Amino acid sequence: MQPFSLSSPLVLLDTPVVGDTARVFEYCQDPLFERYLTVPWPYNLEHAEGFLVEYVPSGWMSDREYTWALRDPAGPELQGVICLRLSGESVAADASVHRVGSIGFWLGAPYRGRGLILEAQRLVADWAFAAGIIDVLHWECMVGNVASARAAWKSGFRYSGTGPSVTAYRDGTFPDSWHGHLAAGDDRSRQPGWPAPALAR
Repeated sequence: MQPFSLSSPLVLLDTPVVGDTARVFEYCQDPLFERYLTVPWPYNLEHAEGFLVEYVPSGWMSDREYTWALRDPAGPELQGVICLRLSGESVAADASVHRVGSIGFWLGAPYRGRGLILEAQRLVADWAFAAGIIDVLHWECMVGNVASARAAWKSGFRYSGTGPSVTAYRDGTFPDSWHGHLAAGDDRSRQPGWPAPALAR
């Protein structure tokens, strides 16, 4: 897969580039990233360089993980990152086989609270479903990451429950996480059943 852009009047998703190194490094100093994300910690400049020069391009070339930079359509400043990871297939209770992907994202502190992740998730999900790449989109976050859970709830994900994370944490453990899923045919309305903290204002 060659990198490509997705856009709306609110956000532009395009290729993360080496010129984004300083911003990736800056945003990844956030203590919330240490607590809730799998990025290395302490997060050094060489981690940002490796992410942009090696990790992102290899994901696209291998058709394993598609990573976009989140920007304002009017300017090049990096605001955050969103990715779609192809997870393979799963078998549902009715024995039907679904192609599954998982979504991950982070947003720099100055840009939170503007609905940017909601729009970015919509763009990625719409493309992945329309292109027939996946049938189900999985989301997870560590228990307590209310901002991520609220974004998934507002995007129409159905709450699947609490259990070990699918992705290993930086220490190799699989901490308790909230899980959700969005199917291609879902109407994206806000679903009941989410843990109360995720719905708090």
